Amino acid sequence: MEGSLRGDRVILADDHPLFREGIRRLLQRVVPQAEIIEADDLVQMLQLARRGEPPSTFIIDLIFAGKSVEPDLPALRREFPRSSIIFVSMVQDRAIAERIMGKGADGFICKSLRPLQIMAGIAAVRDGERIILIEPDAKDMPEPKDDLSALTFRQREVLRLLSAGRTNKEIGQALHISPYTVRAHVSALLKTLGVSSRTAAVSKAKSSGLI
Repeated sequence: MEGSLRGDRVILADDHPLFREGIRRLLQRVVPQAEIIEADDLVQMLQLARRGEPPSTFIIDLIFAGKSVEPDLPALRREFPRSSIIFVSMVQDRAIAERIMGKGADGFICKSLRPLQIMAGIAAVRDGERIILIEPDAKDMPEPKDDLSALTFRQREVLRLLSAGRTNKEIGQALHISPYTVRAHVSALLKTLGVSSRTAAVSKAKSSGLI
């Protein structure tokens, strides 16, 4: 788990080098002890994954050269039952995301989200949560933007510590995560609550009885 900041193997598979570089930089700040291994197709990803200890985390694009990874997902899950499998894709169809989750993925995150939101999603999965993070489509969203029920377990923990006046560093120490990961969670929860400051987030959570 990311929370322990232990050294581990993270395999990043995407056929877009610029995207791989962006995610690599985020991971290096959140899990500096991790060995981050890049692959530009599924064949290379599997070859690398089978060398040494199984990876703790796969971060995979859904589409490679026009071909979906979906048919290969059940076999990947069977071969690596203890690894976190996270898809980071331009696909924004919730039905597809839910289908992918049903076939063994632990997370499905839209590439169009802000970097800190993507990182918060990855961190949440590494903390043991199962999540779908995609850009909301107004016509398909009956829920209000600030629905408190949309907060993940980790975001609720961060919010509780924010209400106690803790700094990012102090929150990180309390939850055994890096300050940068705390920042990612804060950014994500502010967006979910529809507010622009920590103070406003705490106020809204208190008025709603969340904390």
